[in-house]
Amino acid sequence: MHVIDFQSADAKPVGERAAGRPVAPISHILESTALRINSHPVLLAAGSYVCATADLLDQAPLVWHEQAGGMYRWEQLHTVQVQDRMLEPSGLLLVHVQPHSGEQTETAGDEVNPERLRDHLLEFRIELCKAGLEYVRKHLSVRVSGGQSTFQHQLVKGMVADILTTFYMAETLHEDRLLSRSSDIASFRTHAWLHEELDEAFRQIQRLGGGYGYLRHGVSAYTYAGQLVKNLLLPDREGY
Repeated sequence: MHVIDFQSADAKPVGERAAGRPVAPISHILESTALRINSHPVLLAAGSYVCATADLLDQAPLVWHEQAGGMYRWEQLHTVQVQDRMLEPSGLLLVHVQPHSGEQTETAGDEVNPERLRDHLLEFRIELCKAGLEYVRKHLSVRVSGGQSTFQHQLVKGMVADILTTFYMAETLHEDRLLSRSSDIASFRTHAWLHEELDEAFRQIQRLGGGYGYLRHGVSAYTYAGQLVKNLLLPDREGY
């Protein structure tokens, strides 16, 4: 993950997601951040719903079903796609999943556990937020307000700074000796805090974008997908 540099009106994202390239589609972001085992993507059903794409489903995904307490092959699950018009522009699919009666769980090993899958979904949400900010940057890059570039206004720069601070905290979390290694702070509470910070970052991006692409398209699609992922992680965790 790479923080976006907004120090000037024509600033570009740095790193492997260099600007000039189109903003990554939401479906591609989910696919690129998915955990994989032997080329199979692994999805998390924290409750009884998973978020996927048509391409991920074509790859015979595995699903860690937390309510059932194990991992299943896709064909071991009874699946029903949930219709959501807000998701249509994003290419994401919301699927209700339930293991068929008598199905045996797969052996996951040490490489798969719910916490690691939550890490990947948190990364997905962070990348969504970054893409939303880049989407807004592209939209506002040619706009002028009060006789100067919109990005030169102090209020806009302050909002962007707040968003970039959230990205920085999320990216450096694994290096924080207190938050990432202290047994006194549960990992799900750290995640809850980061998700709350991302909530505000998404709100700031919505404000920067104004009515652009409202409601189902543009930056709103990134915001909605990010909120959906957070909601999927909420069940069964007090304070999460």
